[in-house]
Amino acid sequence: MELKELFQQHGFTPVKAELWSEFIEQVLGILRAAAEELRQSENWDAFKKKRGALGAPRARKRSKVIERVPIEDAITSELGHYIRHIRRSLPPGHFLRLNEVEFHVEDLVQSDARAGRHSRKVDFFIYAASGVDEPEFAIEAKPIVSQADIAARYLAADGIGCFLTTDSPYTRRPLGGMLAYTINAGGRTWRAEVRAAVSAYTPPVIALADVMVRGELEPMAYSRHDRTALSLDPILILHLEMIFHPDSEEKNAE
Repeated sequence: MELKELFQQHGFTPVKAELWSEFIEQVLGILRAAAEELRQSENWDAFKKKRGALGAPRARKRSKVIERVPIEDAITSELGHYIRHIRRSLPPGHFLRLNEVEFHVEDLVQSDARAGRHSRKVDFFIYAASGVDEPEFAIEAKPIVSQADIAARYLAADGIGCFLTTDSPYTRRPLGGMLAYTINAGGRTWRAEVRAAVSAYTPPVIALADVMVRGELEPMAYSRHDRTALSLDPILILHLEMIFHPDSEEKNAE
């Protein structure tokens, strides 16, 4: 099933489904391009040297390797710089320019209960500033270094729970995104494990399946979640992933 069909199944009119699917595919294209630029050897090496980019050194079990794992907000802010440059370079007739699409990083969540320093922040907030039924896409990122992080971080209250809570939900629109910053030396994906964990999520998801998204190399998982506590229709969550490498070096001989 393609994204446009998924949106129509979710109750979108054909016109709205066409608009939102094009919006999401273009936005994901920008995110992919930003991640690809950051992962380039020269850029990644420069990033790792920045203050605040890496966590404390830690020894990998049963190994002589010391690793320093990139910090979540450092990756997010660095991606934001690349996103801004890529967005500015788009030609005048591009979809994202015609719809005045803006990309915000660490954006304050509008709330009836919180303000100022007490406001919550969503990692990426992308929206069209013009048109009818203006689409928007809030994305929360969480690092996955080990399988335990899927439950402890990705599916935690401050992970996917940010879309379902009654306290300043990250969006009231029908779509959100969870982004795994998968960090390991071998480039291993955690897609299958994330999908399996979502299938066992509490409260149970309404639906869990895959959707074809233009530009993606393989189908993308999505889940549908009840939001009656918010007096809102269910929300679709797209499950995204970016893979990064830790900084590794051999331990000094004792």
